[in-house]
Amino acid sequence: MKFAFRTLTAMLMISALAAAQEPELINEIVARVNNEIITRADYLAALQELKADVVRQLQAQGKNTAQVDEEYNKLKPSILDLMIDNMLLEQKAKELGIDAEAELNQEWAAIAKRNGFANVIEFEKAIRQQGIDPDGARASIRKEIQREYVMQQEVRAPIFRSLRDQERREYYDKNKDVFMTPGEVKLSEIFLPLEGYTAADVEQRARRIVAEIRAGLDFAEAVQKYSAASRGSKAQKGEMGAFKIGVPKENRELREEVEAAISNIKVGEVTEPIRIQDGFQIVRLDDRKIPQALPYEDARVQNYIGRQLTMERGEEARRKYLKRLREEAFIKIAKGYETAQAQPDKK
Repeated sequence: MKFAFRTLTAMLMISALAAAQEPELINEIVARVNNEIITRADYLAALQELKADVVRQLQAQGKNTAQVDEEYNKLKPSILDLMIDNMLLEQKAKELGIDAEAELNQEWAAIAKRNGFANVIEFEKAIRQQGIDPDGARASIRKEIQREYVMQQEVRAPIFRSLRDQERREYYDKNKDVFMTPGEVKLSEIFLPLEGYTAADVEQRARRIVAEIRAGLDFAEAVQKYSAASRGSKAQKGEMGAFKIGVPKENRELREEVEAAISNIKVGEVTEPIRIQDGFQIVRLDDRKIPQALPYEDARVQNYIGRQLTMERGEEARRKYLKRLREEAFIKIAKGYETAQAQPDKK
């Protein structure tokens, strides 16, 4: 069974590396970050995980081996920087006294459930059989949660609190389409099946019915007189119900041709005959509610704007925060382990 989180994969890699490398190489110190170290085993496991991720993603895109290797080699120098940043965030979490145990237990149970286990006891037993230490895996997830808490508390929350009303209103005015609520229409129909007739004959008949309705024939009467008995709407006087309009294509409730046909008619009017797979449909627009933007003051709007503006500024703020943590920290990188941000120690 393949377990659905990356920490387990990384821990398996560490186990494999430990068996394949000499102890003195595994224990070699790659970097010192304040009073903690990154070992060669940690570093090689991170590289293995990076390679696995690159292979999985690029092969899914149809890339060849040379392209995979090129992308891996491009990303490789950033791995040690990432490990240093993560360690600084974990140290900051300890300094802030962040306790992630409740969230860890919840995530651990969710992982067990996603992998088909009734409880965490069965899950832990299974991963032990694959050579994974549950305590080690939990520790890795705990660190992930703590890092996220630090970024939320130290970076994103201050941005969110600092947003001014003017900024929020400007975002709202520029992105009103995002806050549009769908419109809604209520429709009724007359359905004429082909039932052995040619499409041309049925269409001509449908056009005569449209003309009768526009000349004054009651729609409900026309439904009873002309609509197919097998059509469920006939028992409802032709009523089809309510449908959302103006929604993304993947969420569309009406066929595109029906939505287009009713777009230019008034409430109470009928469309021209609409060709569908097994016949023709005459649709009456019973009611229409046009799409409207949620008001600026709506709590959903305020939350969305706050999140979006925070996300827009979050990456730059994150970089500045990590830069400050590095400047305040003692970091020493061993010779031969170049990174994208720091040079190795030359002594």
